[in-house]
Amino acid sequence: MKYLQRNPMTAVFFFGTCVCLAVSSGNIKANLSTVSQLQQTVRENSAQEWRLRASQQSAQNQAAIAKQRYEEGCVMVVAMKDPKSFTSLEAGKPVIDRVRKTPLPVGSIVCDANGNTAKIVQGKDKPVVGDIAFTGNRTVIEQARKRAKARYSLPNQ
Repeated sequence: MKYLQRNPMTAVFFFGTCVCLAVSSGNIKANLSTVSQLQQTVRENSAQEWRLRASQQSAQNQAAIAKQRYEEGCVMVVAMKDPKSFTSLEAGKPVIDRVRKTPLPVGSIVCDANGNTAKIVQGKDKPVVGDIAFTGNRTVIEQARKRAKARYSLPNQ
């Protein structure tokens, strides 16, 4: 009390501050809500950016694996009905040896004319396409196509 008697301006400032806060409490709440929304948006954008960066890194790693598979002589898949035409790989489906009519063995590395490569893995009851990696390196793909000596036509879209 003595302090307030000696310094009345402190009491005036304190009282004025309380009045200002009471009058503007609605604005403060609105601003806090806006700040909260902005923080949420920033968190979502950061998460999206990290997902995209991880996806890009994964694509680059897969491309390196696929390129190596092409360069090391993967088995190019061709159509069963027309062995002079290429076909595409499909995850979980077997790649059939057209001469013996049996699936390729586990561990075989296969590729198609579209940039997909895969390792034959053990499925539920037979070997199937798994561990797929893609490359968009058309030069490497074209070299593998030439080695296979089959016809290439763009897939239907």
